[in-house]
Amino acid sequence: MPIFAQGVTKNKLTILYYLSASKVGITREQLYRVMVDNNVMSFFDYQSCMHELEEDAFIAAVPKAFGQAYRLSVRGSDVLEQFVESLPVSLRERLERYAREHREEMLLETQIVSEMEELPSGGYLVHLRALEENAAVMEVTLRVATRDMAQRMRMNWEKASEPLYAQLLTTLLKSEE
Repeated sequence: MPIFAQGVTKNKLTILYYLSASKVGITREQLYRVMVDNNVMSFFDYQSCMHELEEDAFIAAVPKAFGQAYRLSVRGSDVLEQFVESLPVSLRERLERYAREHREEMLLETQIVSEMEELPSGGYLVHLRALEENAAVMEVTLRVATRDMAQRMRMNWEKASEPLYAQLLTTLLKSEE
């Protein structure tokens, strides 16, 4: 009968396992959502484990255009390979299934990004970006009067970015006849 990891060890191995299974760079927030959706650990346990894993160089935060993407380091991969059997098969299968089912959604979340900043003179600047392979294919910055307008723009950006990009290209590449 196998002896399964428990407590902090299990939590750390679970994070390492998911980073390996995801096959895409994901944000700290996305990784936390995975842990919550799968009832794996609490917020405080997660934060503590992430800090220790990063400090001990088992994971690395890689700067990307959308922020930081977390990935498994060589050291983390070696440790995972050595101790993967101490995670229950049911947990590993659940995490793999979750990674498969949510890969596209997580990738999209890191490709269509938005930020807003309050201006000292009043109003807000909304920065909207569409990324492809970590390079911006479209960036738009707009000034709006209210926080509500800025938040609505950010909410609509995910759905609107593709048609806006297509319309912009069509309009700007049109040849004069």
